[in-house]
Amino acid sequence: MSGLFGTINTATSGLLAQQNALQTIGHNVSNINTPGYSRQRVDLQTNVAQQIPGVGQIGTGVQVAGISRMQDQFVMNQLMNGYSTTNKHQSLSDTIGQLEATFNEPSKTGLSNQISEVFNAWTYLASNPEQAASKTMLVQTSETFVDTVQHMGNAMKALKADTIRQLDKESVDANSTLKQLEDLNYQIWQASVRGFTPNDLLDTQDQLVNKLASQGDIKVDRDKYNRVSISMDGQNLLNEDTRNELMTVTSLNDSGEAVLSDGTVLTESAEVGQFVLRSEENGNTSYQPIDLEGGSVKGNQEALTVISDMQNELNDFVSSFATAVNTIHSNKGEGIDFFTLDEENAALSLQVNQDIKKDSSLIVTGKSLDNAISGDGTRAQLIASLKNTPISVDDATWFDENTMEINSGANSSTLFSKYNSMVTDMGIIKQQSDNMLDTQQGLMALLEQRRDSVSGVDINGEVTDMIRFSSAFQANSKVLSTLAEMLDTLINRTGV
Repeated sequence: MSGLFGTINTATSGLLAQQNALQTIGHNVSNINTPGYSRQRVDLQTNVAQQIPGVGQIGTGVQVAGISRMQDQFVMNQLMNGYSTTNKHQSLSDTIGQLEATFNEPSKTGLSNQISEVFNAWTYLASNPEQAASKTMLVQTSETFVDTVQHMGNAMKALKADTIRQLDKESVDANSTLKQLEDLNYQIWQASVRGFTPNDLLDTQDQLVNKLASQGDIKVDRDKYNRVSISMDGQNLLNEDTRNELMTVTSLNDSGEAVLSDGTVLTESAEVGQFVLRSEENGNTSYQPIDLEGGSVKGNQEALTVISDMQNELNDFVSSFATAVNTIHSNKGEGIDFFTLDEENAALSLQVNQDIKKDSSLIVTGKSLDNAISGDGTRAQLIASLKNTPISVDDATWFDENTMEINSGANSSTLFSKYNSMVTDMGIIKQQSDNMLDTQQGLMALLEQRRDSVSGVDINGEVTDMIRFSSAFQANSKVLSTLAEMLDTLINRTGV
């Protein structure tokens, strides 16, 4: 349409375009503090020009070609992978930090100090073997040592159980996220087939994908409708047709078979804390263990391994400690043991012999097992020397009951160094995890800065655009006002 009415349509298209742009700016400003929001921009393009013979092409105004979501997909993919790595080290560091608190080293209440106190009590007893008070003090000091060991054993057991429960919760959370993504896929598909770009839904989709990536390393694919398909360790979790379920191995039964949180026993080999994918096909249910390389799940799984290792090392230390003291005290089983314990669970079962607790005079201090020689503290002094004497309790010849001598053979170590080595190993793991976490957090800060430079809402930029489009809106309004005056002149002031 040409003429004044065509010009009205042109100006009206300008008004509507600037109005849509201002509305989008308002949406950006409203969501300036909304987590995961990506800045939107109105894409404008000229309408198809009108061809007028003898004149040429006359412009017909502007139209909104679409509303784009400002995003750098390369940076978003880097961020997704970064969330996976960061959360792995964060989870590992947090759990190992709790394990460190269990040891509470160095401190006056830590096991290291309690070990020293026990050996000091044996030294004092060796100097005062005839005093009942010195034997009573040894029993009390040993009971304090036992209480500390049992406290550590129980704390490790509780931390391990909490970590397994956390892994079980991770699978529940992951399934919830997958369900939300499945619903979003349908909503996004509905909008896309109608020719719309559901920017806000895509923002929500990105947030959920990142949430899932923070739990475990995933692979994400998108189809032409922007629906996501997600796989983990090569196994399909979600696509446009199906959604599978993640479960956690929470225990092993007496036969060593993996048991899931719902009680299902697997025929496949799996470790406690491992994720398992449950899928159904043609009415058949299958379970596939999943191995992860990143995410909070991997961090907790690695922490679970460290806790188990520390439990084994603590049990090994307690067993070695009690065996060494008992071997000398009982003269290789001829007399009474000072400690009692269950070798399968040494830390939680360690006790001072009940008979000795009732009658401390049963403590053997000298060469004679019946304390026949008054003032003899030879055996007590030999036990006290265990603090700094390298031994190997697995070697049956480390103690000569005839000569009352300790033989330090190959692969020997002191009981004290055995415990310190365990604490040092745990400290190294914690330090490495902290260092990796610090490095990864620095990288994530850089990636988030790059994302915000593209997708973030800059209030100054939005105000500038608001002034620009507002001015354009007013200019188009002025064109319409001028056209109205021209039509008034044409209709009311001309004619016969």
